[in-house]
Amino acid sequence: MGDRSRWIKSCVGMGLLLGLSAAAVAQSTGAGMELRTIPAGSFAMGADAAALPKSVTDGGGVMSERPADGDFDELPAHQVAITRPFRIATTEVTAAEFKKFDPSYEANPAYPAYAAGVSWQQAMAYCAWLSRKEGKTYRLPTEAEWEYVARAGKQTAFSTGDAEMKPDTPNAWGVSNMGVGRPEWVMDWYGPYPSAAQTDPVGPAGGLMRVVRGGGLDFRKSKPGESLPAMSPYFARAANRASMAPTFMSEKGNIGFRVVQADLPQTKPLPEHAYFFQTAVKQTADGLKDGPDLAKPFYHLHELFPNLNGKSMPEVGWRLGLAPGLGINYHNSAVQVLPNGDVLAAYYNTPNKEDDPDQTILTMRRRAGSEDWDMPEPWPDFADAANAAPVIWNDHGKVWFFWGTPRLIGAWPFAFTTSLDNGATWAPVRFPKFNGPIGKYVSQPINSVVRTADGTILLPTDSTGKDATGNGSISAVWGSHDDGKTWYDTGGRTGGRHTTIAMRKDGAILGFGGKNSNIDGRMPLAISTDGGKTWQKEKTPFDPLASGERPSVIRLASGRLFFVADYNPNKQKHVHKDGAYAALSEDEGRTWKMKRLPANILTVGYTTATQGPDGVIHVVTSKNAPNYEIELDEAWILSDAPAVEEASTIKDVKRQVEKFSDGKRMAVWSSGRANDGRRLLEGPETFYFPDGRAQWSLNFHLGKKTGKEDLYREDGSRVWEKVYGAQDEWTWRQFDAQGRQVAESHWRGKTLVDAAFPGER
Repeated sequence: MGDRSRWIKSCVGMGLLLGLSAAAVAQSTGAGMELRTIPAGSFAMGADAAALPKSVTDGGGVMSERPADGDFDELPAHQVAITRPFRIATTEVTAAEFKKFDPSYEANPAYPAYAAGVSWQQAMAYCAWLSRKEGKTYRLPTEAEWEYVARAGKQTAFSTGDAEMKPDTPNAWGVSNMGVGRPEWVMDWYGPYPSAAQTDPVGPAGGLMRVVRGGGLDFRKSKPGESLPAMSPYFARAANRASMAPTFMSEKGNIGFRVVQADLPQTKPLPEHAYFFQTAVKQTADGLKDGPDLAKPFYHLHELFPNLNGKSMPEVGWRLGLAPGLGINYHNSAVQVLPNGDVLAAYYNTPNKEDDPDQTILTMRRRAGSEDWDMPEPWPDFADAANAAPVIWNDHGKVWFFWGTPRLIGAWPFAFTTSLDNGATWAPVRFPKFNGPIGKYVSQPINSVVRTADGTILLPTDSTGKDATGNGSISAVWGSHDDGKTWYDTGGRTGGRHTTIAMRKDGAILGFGGKNSNIDGRMPLAISTDGGKTWQKEKTPFDPLASGERPSVIRLASGRLFFVADYNPNKQKHVHKDGAYAALSEDEGRTWKMKRLPANILTVGYTTATQGPDGVIHVVTSKNAPNYEIELDEAWILSDAPAVEEASTIKDVKRQVEKFSDGKRMAVWSSGRANDGRRLLEGPETFYFPDGRAQWSLNFHLGKKTGKEDLYREDGSRVWEKVYGAQDEWTWRQFDAQGRQVAESHWRGKTLVDAAFPGER
């Protein structure tokens, strides 16, 4: 039997409606692009049922174990019906075709066969231009349309089976280059798949990232001076999903696009994915300056991350309620107290190994007055591009979130988004627009952002190359005079990788530390008195740092400088057991009062510090076991006190109400002053949907959750319940949309004790 006969049989078996032949005569646009007519039909969208062979998963970029049949964002596989034929370009828009629309466009020599490095917004503008030019509707394919065509009637990794296709070779439907590793923009916002069958889907109603199909976004070093895309066939599969901010444009980038000639389906989009850290966020600052007596020593810990006790994250963690995509390796921290008093933390998050393309940022919230951190979630995420190095900054009520992509092809030094409502919503992702030339860099921000006296924003990132003295461990500092609209390279390079910065009172920039650099066996301090153009180096009293370590420095409200880092007298790498310290300086860093952190802090690792309006300093650890948020004050550092009073009683409990703009209640809660001075949540708390239904209900005593906690969907069905017992023990039950319990787990604090999945044999 011939190939076409086998193809027809497979299409019929999938329920394809062959009213139009996919082998119809190709048509051309006036711009010279060839189009193929694609028939209506149906297919299984997402991860394939069969385990992927080693020939598909081998190769550059697949660094951590993944589900056997695909990636977490390809699940669940679900049935999709395409009810109307459409025409699609047989290949990507070429550089020559795009140049007719934008004469300033220059082809990327690394990817000369197509218009690479354009943004989603530019691709949409091209479609609008072509539509006006030809009097027909041109657009990007939906994500479902793209995968439907890429599969061409098959349910294998590629339309030809398990072997990656060769460039410019048409598939069974006459369409080329959908399985050769060239990433393409599609129409949809990026979000989780539904489990139910869909008809003409158009994706979620909103999001931060747009879907990219057809190839990976990260590079893998191959030889000096050359970088290539992640070379594994894994990233070119029909089911593979990547994503990127629609504003991402780079002359060195590799994302292109192809066009569809058809009206966009009028299907109602899915709801935008709701992250829990963005859910039920109070805008009221409840006792923001109420805190411990700063004349007395204060030291307190909060455990940050779930511990699965050795169980698999994909096989157990995601199924019992942790967010799909959450990994087991958390590093490179950020922390900030928000305008409403909540604390927001972020780390990089990876399935196992650093720099995996599945590496995301994870973000988590500790609500003001609560002792407990919410479970972390992967956000933000350029899927298939290793995200790293988050930095959060509270700029007088405007919250900035920076992060990097050190292996992204065409990466800028950083990406950023902002929030004006305590992280409940975020502005579109932006990349820096530079005024003037910029030097070498690594797309990996460091843990500090400062404003100078004239309002300039300064943000350091790692850098490659060497400084004027030949030192190869350096950092760059980027500046903005106009609140992030444009940026510039300050010009100089500091005295170490991972340099953390603060402003000296006379306007000089102080750049502390950096791994793998030292002066006479001590951590270096780089000082710039000309806005970062040049730096003078001198030694500090601190141990030099190696891999896995980064210091943090901040200016306190008292005027002192606060510093936190690891002891490392033995110059250890990655595994640090010598402890850590906090330090204060009264004289702009010339001398320091140092104090060792308690014995359960073996390392602070890639640490970050910030200070809240109540004067409490917050430090988050990285690579400790477990990792903590440490709360302390200056009096604790200056004293010999090893421990302090813990909250045991509470008084002056007051009921609080926050309302929606229409006057309906949004949240009801109570808080009071504990005997250690902190304002803690006390009693019942409920958040409501706009229609008055309960969204989230729970109870507190001295800031700790008690009794029963419930989270609901808008239709009134329960997402999960948590039941709290004695001695920090609690039970977590998950429910599907039909009300069936699908998981039950038992915990002691943040540590999983056991888990079960009702209904399974």
